[in-house]
Amino acid sequence: MPLKKPLKPYPFDKYGYSEIRVIDDTDTACEGDDAFAIAQLLLTSKLDVRAINAANFLHLEDSAQQSYDAIVKLVDAMGLTGEVKINHGSLPMKSETEYETSEASDFIIEEAMRDDPRPLFVVSQGAITNIAIALKEKPEIAKRMHCIWIGGQTYPEGGWEFNLSNDVIAARVVMNSEMGLWQVPANVYSMMRISFGELYENLYDCGKAGRYLCEQLWDCNKRMQDMFNGGPNALGGVTGDDGGLLTQQMANRPIEFYATFSSGDMWQLGDSPVAGLLLNCQPYDREIIGAPYINDDSTYTLRPDNPRKIAVYKTIDSGFIFKDFFFKMRYQYGENS
Repeated sequence: MPLKKPLKPYPFDKYGYSEIRVIDDTDTACEGDDAFAIAQLLLTSKLDVRAINAANFLHLEDSAQQSYDAIVKLVDAMGLTGEVKINHGSLPMKSETEYETSEASDFIIEEAMRDDPRPLFVVSQGAITNIAIALKEKPEIAKRMHCIWIGGQTYPEGGWEFNLSNDVIAARVVMNSEMGLWQVPANVYSMMRISFGELYENLYDCGKAGRYLCEQLWDCNKRMQDMFNGGPNALGGVTGDDGGLLTQQMANRPIEFYATFSSGDMWQLGDSPVAGLLLNCQPYDREIIGAPYINDDSTYTLRPDNPRKIAVYKTIDSGFIFKDFFFKMRYQYGENS
C-alpha cells in the first residue's frame, strides 16, 4: 500500500482500490496553493507518489531551487521527511533543441520506462518544463504516461496565463506530443475559491501540517499584497517588473480586482484539481478537441482537425475536492487522530 509510513490507514482501505503512480511537478515557492495540492496527493492512499519535482517560475535563475526548498518544508511539516523523493528541476527551455536536463526530467524518463503495470500520471502545477524536456529526451515515454496540466488561458482565444507564461515553448512541446493530456485552463482552476475563514476552521488545528498550510498561504497573501501596493516584498523575492505578472494583473486593476483573487480574505487553490481529477476524473465535464498550436503571445490557434486530441475541462467539482482534503487532514493530523 503506497500510504506513507507515518500515516495511518483509512477505514475504507481494506475494501481495495486501483493504485495510480504519480509524479508531481510543482512551482511550490511561487504561490500559496501548490502546497495544498501536494498534501492532498500525499494523503491519498490510492496514489503512489513516486516523486515531487521542483518547477521554475517567473524566469528566475534560482526559482526551481526555491520550489525545492518549499517542498522540503511542507514534507517536513507533514511528518514525511525521508518518505518522499524530491527532485531539482530545470530552467525554462530556450528552444525545442536548447534546454538543460535535470534530476526531474531524468526521473520522469526513468519512472515511465520502468516495468510497472500501474498507470503513471505526471501532474503539472506550473511551468511544464520538466515534462517537456523528458519528452524531448525520450519521445517513447509519451505512450507510457498521462499528464494533467493546470495551465493555459480560456478557450477559444487563449492569451496570457501565469503557468503558461513561465515556459511557452515547453507547453508547445507537450501539446504537439503523443502523451495523453488533460488540461485545466484558467477559467476552470479559478473555480477553486475558498475563504481564509473556511481554511482556518478546517485546517488550523490539524497539527503542524495544518498550521503550516494556513500560515504559508497567509504569508504568500501578504507578499502578494505587498507587491500589488509597491511594498518591499514579493513572491519569490521579486519586485517591480517580473516578466508579466505585475503588468498583466496589477497595472490596470478593475474595481472587481478588489473583490476577487487576491482580495486579502480568500484564495483560489487552483492547483488542487490535479488531486481531485485523479479521484474523480469528471468525464462528462470536459471536451475532447484537436490540440491547438500555442502562439508566442500565448494565444491559441485552434486545430479542430488535428488528429492529436486532448481533454479540456469546462468545470471542476470544488466541493468534492475540498471535502476530501479536509477529511484526510483531520483524520491524519486532527486533535483526535
